[in-house]
Amino acid sequence: MGGGGKKKMNMRGVYEAEEIERVVIKRIIKTLYDLQDIRLRLELRTKVTKYTLCPNNHLIPLKKEWERRPPERITCPLCGAEAKIVSVESPKIIQESLQLIEEKEKEIRRRLAQFVKDQILYREYLSKIRGVGEVVSAFLITYLDPSRFDKVSGMWKYCGLHVVNGKAPRRIAGQKTDFNPFARVMMWRLGEAFRMQGRSYRYIYELSLQESQEKHPDWSMAHHINHARRVTVKLFLSHFYEVSRALLGLPRRIPYPLIQNR
Repeated sequence: MGGGGKKKMNMRGVYEAEEIERVVIKRIIKTLYDLQDIRLRLELRTKVTKYTLCPNNHLIPLKKEWERRPPERITCPLCGAEAKIVSVESPKIIQESLQLIEEKEKEIRRRLAQFVKDQILYREYLSKIRGVGEVVSAFLITYLDPSRFDKVSGMWKYCGLHVVNGKAPRRIAGQKTDFNPFARVMMWRLGEAFRMQGRSYRYIYELSLQESQEKHPDWSMAHHINHARRVTVKLFLSHFYEVSRALLGLPRRIPYPLIQNR
């Protein structure tokens, strides 16, 4: 076999290894958020909970207003008998489980940080955007690989940011969705990051929010926030699509307004 054939085989092996690594990273990202959900539930169970306990063995959660300033005489909310305040601590096994999950979360974050640091899209672009951390960068690089989409509109649709009959698409029980539900959740998380700590994209969010309030005074505040967050994330994805294709040496479409002005 000539040198050219060996080089092709070596390159094919590199591409296959990269693709396998991306599949692994996708699974790791989902696992991270699964662990986060479990951790949040366990955190609630590790809190010391206070109750009122009466001679009739009525164990009732303590009223919130009594936690700081309990009344001089405490009575049972059910039977009216005199009661006392008791504390119930979380079992040790739950606390140990919580600690183990926290350690695994840190381990996964280190693994994702190691992955993105070797990616040109992170080094040259994503690492410089406030609100886009290492975990979200890993998601963007693997799930939203720009080489998979001919247009940014395809990326929007994959993330559930397209429009169906003038409205955002909704999941219907028993019907297959035309978008990736996990990607849609990740875009919500990204939008929240921009809203809370983004710089330029926070400014875009605030402008979109103001415009929404002026155009649609009948909308609720939650509706305005959702709309502004959606607009901001779609704009970011259009930027991500163009910059990423340029960095990866992929062909780029000329925006329609530029074609018209030629």
